[in-house]
Amino acid sequence: MKKYILITLLLSKLIYSQEVSLDKLLNEINKTSYENQIYNIKNNQNNFKEDYYKTGRYNGVKVDGGTEYKDKENRYTFESSVSYGDFYVQGEKVKNDENKVTYGAKRSLKDLVFSKDDNELSKLKVTRDITKIDLKQGIESQKLSLINLYKDYKDNQFELKLKQNALQTLEKEKKVLEKSYQMGSIPKIDLDSLLVSYNSIKLEIDKIEHILEKIIERFYYDYGLKLQEAKLADIAPNKNNLEKYISLVGEKDLKKLNLEKEITKENIKYLKYDNKVPEISVGVERNTLNDENRVFLKFSKDIFYKDIDLSNEESSLMEKEVTYNQRANEIIAERYKIQDNYYTLQKDYLVLENRVDLEKSKYEIKKLENTLGKVSYTEVMEAFDNYLELEVSKEKAKNSLNSYIYQIIVRSEI
Repeated sequence: MKKYILITLLLSKLIYSQEVSLDKLLNEINKTSYENQIYNIKNNQNNFKEDYYKTGRYNGVKVDGGTEYKDKENRYTFESSVSYGDFYVQGEKVKNDENKVTYGAKRSLKDLVFSKDDNELSKLKVTRDITKIDLKQGIESQKLSLINLYKDYKDNQFELKLKQNALQTLEKEKKVLEKSYQMGSIPKIDLDSLLVSYNSIKLEIDKIEHILEKIIERFYYDYGLKLQEAKLADIAPNKNNLEKYISLVGEKDLKKLNLEKEITKENIKYLKYDNKVPEISVGVERNTLNDENRVFLKFSKDIFYKDIDLSNEESSLMEKEVTYNQRANEIIAERYKIQDNYYTLQKDYLVLENRVDLEKSKYEIKKLENTLGKVSYTEVMEAFDNYLELEVSKEKAKNSLNSYIYQIIVRSEI
């Protein structure tokens, strides 16, 4: 465990002061996720169960002992037995009498064909597969959260850079307008309009810088990723085979539901066998007191018996069938919804891309018109603010589209 924790810590420090892509971080989650530790704990327990069920009847030595006194006969009797799997030794000591020792072996023919331990081992194989799916689903959930966090960082990073550049532009404009106002060539409202935008952008920059610091902290505390000195690359997913990725969304859910049905089927299989086949055991033993050998055959069978356990398992299987069919239909609908969402996000980005170009042109025209005295500087700042807002919206739309593709890819992993 110490070795695993050390490796985890080292891996978290692989994110050094260089450009880091979302793909790299998603790969790191495969290694550093706490879900791996949970999986290892479950896997160790499954290993123990496998050893336990394989041991079966030979799981330890059973020792019994006791004493009895009969006052009328003034007689003490001491009894003891030791058993290990199919083998046993029984002893009896009566005061002033000879010791009686019986030893032998007995075996259930029913269990020889198909025992409860055999049933548990069959289910355990399925349980191991379910445990692997639980691991993948847990990591998938973490990856989806990481993608959203990465997107939030890139959105705010772009907005910060854009507004820092805008502040530099307004800084130059402010100096020009302050001189023009001092010379009386522009009204005070023009200077005030610029100062409002200038001061607002300064406040927004401080706010965004604080948000970015908090996001970096979340990368560390949520995922063990140290990114203080790193540069996060743009969100650039592989858009090839997108239809294939969409067609695989939800497969882990269906696979897990199928495996859960398999466990119930195994329970039904054993219960039917247990009800149908009588309990038959054979054995041999020797009694040392009488110098006697004995061979025996025992038979038992419940008749006119209603098995509530079997009924419960059969009902459970029918419920699981319904749940599986329902989930299968939901996943089909979900895949169509994913396609619709993708095309909507793509359309929104293209629309904003065109609008940004238009708003930038409007801003440039307003600046020219202001130079010619046709419009006030207030109108110039309004056009400037609209342009900045659309630039931010366009970048967020692009990141939303690309991060959504990453989510599809992650959800398609089997």
